[in-house]
Amino acid sequence: MQVNNISTNRYLIPQTTYKKEQVANTYEQTSNEAQKTPYNPLLSKYIIKQSSQILPSSNVAAVGDMASVQNIQWQNHFKDMLKNNEANILGVVPRTMNAKDIDGNGLIQIGEESGNFINAIERLDEIKAMGINTLHILPIHPTGKTLAMGTAGSLYAPDRFIEDDGKLAVDPNLKDPNVEGSAWDHFKIFIDECHKRGISVMLDLPSCASLDFSRRHPELMAKEKDGQDKTPQGWQDIRMFRVWDDEAKRKLNPALLDMHKKYVDACVELGIDGIRADVSRAKPIEFWNVIIPYSHSVDPQFGWLAESYTYEDASPQLNMPYDRPEDQLRGGFNSYYGQFHIFNQWTKADDLFNYMRDNIDMSNRMKEPKSLIGSMTTHDDQSPMYYGGAPWVMFTTAMQSTLPMVNPYFIDGVQTGDYFLYPYDHAKSPTSQTDNDECTVHKGRLDIFNFSRKPGGDFPQIQEFIKSSLAVRNNDKYKDLIQHGSFIKLETNNPEIIAYARHKDGKTLLFVGNRNANLRTSAKINIPGFKADQKLDNLVPDYSQPSYFQKANGSMTVDLGPLRAHVFEIDTPDIEKLSKPENVMQQNF
Repeated sequence: MQVNNISTNRYLIPQTTYKKEQVANTYEQTSNEAQKTPYNPLLSKYIIKQSSQILPSSNVAAVGDMASVQNIQWQNHFKDMLKNNEANILGVVPRTMNAKDIDGNGLIQIGEESGNFINAIERLDEIKAMGINTLHILPIHPTGKTLAMGTAGSLYAPDRFIEDDGKLAVDPNLKDPNVEGSAWDHFKIFIDECHKRGISVMLDLPSCASLDFSRRHPELMAKEKDGQDKTPQGWQDIRMFRVWDDEAKRKLNPALLDMHKKYVDACVELGIDGIRADVSRAKPIEFWNVIIPYSHSVDPQFGWLAESYTYEDASPQLNMPYDRPEDQLRGGFNSYYGQFHIFNQWTKADDLFNYMRDNIDMSNRMKEPKSLIGSMTTHDDQSPMYYGGAPWVMFTTAMQSTLPMVNPYFIDGVQTGDYFLYPYDHAKSPTSQTDNDECTVHKGRLDIFNFSRKPGGDFPQIQEFIKSSLAVRNNDKYKDLIQHGSFIKLETNNPEIIAYARHKDGKTLLFVGNRNANLRTSAKINIPGFKADQKLDNLVPDYSQPSYFQKANGSMTVDLGPLRAHVFEIDTPDIEKLSKPENVMQQNF
C-alpha cells in the first residue's frame, strides 16, 4: 500500500455535509459499450509483488522482457494535431488520477493508495473510449516543502525540474512501491501505454519554481529592486525566474535558456509529445523564440500550448507581464487557452460569435493555422456543475465539439460531474510532506495541493454524452468539416439561442442550443437553403427537457429546454452562397 505520511488516527475533518444538485435528465443510454481490455500492470521486468487484484497469468510480462516497452512504435504528430484542431484533451493529475480512497473521506491516508503512474494505466481504456486522444498531464515534479500550499505541495511549485543525470525530475510519490523501478521508469511505462492506445502526452511546464529551488539556484531567480524574491501575487510558495541578463539590451539569461533546453531534451527522451507552458506570458517572446525552435530541432512535431487568455491593457496580477496571445502565437506556440473559461458570463449568442471572429481573424494573420482549446473548465476554474449541473457540461461539450479552431478540453472529474468539494477543506493534519499542516483547498476546484481522492461525480451520463459528441467529431464523415469547414452565424430573433452552421464541400452540420440555464426559450432561426421537409436526426444524445421544432423553407422555429443542445446534419449545399458574407467565417489552412 502507498503511504503518504498522513496519519489516520489524528486527522481532523470538518463535519460538513454537501447536498449534490439534482439534475433532471431524460438521457437515453447508447447501446454501444466501450470495448474493455484487461489491465496489464507490467510492461517489462516490473512485477507486482503484492496486489489485491488477481491478474490472469497470460497478461503478465516475463521477468527481463523489456522488448514490449523499448520497441513501442510511435510517431509524434502532436504539433499537427493542434494546428488542425484534431486534439481531444483530458487534463489529469497523476497523484489523484486513480487514487484508492477506501474510507471515502476524500484524503489518501495510511492504508490507502494514492495515484501513481502504474495504477493510472487502469484508466487509459476508459479515457480512450471517451474519444480522448491527448492527455494534458499536470506537473509531475517533486514539490517544494517550504511555505508550501497543502500537505503534498502545489503541483506548480517544483523542487526540481531536471536531475543531475539530465533526466526529468519525477516525484517519487508517483512510483508504485510494489513495482520495481524508479518513478522515472514508471512514467516511461505510462507514456508508452498511452501511445499504445493512440493517446498523445502533453506535459505541463511550471512557469515558476519553489522557494527551495530558488535558494539552491539564485542565478536563475528574479529579484525586486529591494533585493527581495519576485513572487507572483497570491502565491507564497513560488518564485519567478530571472529571464533577462540585460533587459535593456534584450539579452536573455543563458543559464535559464540552458535549463529549458535540457528540459525539452528530457521530455523527448521520455517520449513526451509536447508541452503546456504554464503562464506563458511570464517569459518574453524572445525566450520562446529560442526554446520552441530548439524543441523542433529535436522533434519537429513537438507541440506547444500556451496558457494565455486574452489581450490585456493592464496586468491583473502583480509581477506578471501583460497577456499578449497573438505575440505568443507568433513566437511559435501552436495553440492557446483563450477565454472559454468565462463562457458562463457570455449571456448572448453574439458574445460567442464575436469572440470566434476575433480568433479566426487572428489565426489568419499567422503564417500557419493556430488553434484554441475548449477551456470551458481547467484546473484553475470552478467546476462547471455550479453553472447548470450536468446539462451545462453537455451543452458546452456539444458546442466545443463542433466549433471551428477548437480542440475540446476537459479536466478530470468533469466527465462525471465532480463538484470538487473536499470535506478536509482547510482541516489540520498532524503529519505532512511539507511545512504546512493545513489541507489547502480552492473550493470547487480540482485539488492540486494534497493527496486526494480520485476525481469523479455521480453523473455518468455526462461521460456518455462526451463520448457521443467526440464520436461525431472523430467520425470520418464529419471530421474534415469540423476541423476545416466554414463557420456560419445564423440569425435569430432571440439572443439566448445560439445557432450556427459548419459547412464544407456541400455538407452542413447545424448546431442549435439554448444558452439560458433556467428557462425554456423559443426563437426563429434563419437558415439559408433550409427546406421544410428536412429530416432532423439529433447526432448527440437527448437530455433534460424535450425540444420542439417547426420547419419552414429558409427557417426553423425552435422551443428548447434550458441548456438543450442539438447537432443535425442538414441538406443545404448552397448555405455559404446564400448567407450574408459577414456571417461566413473561414479559418485559413
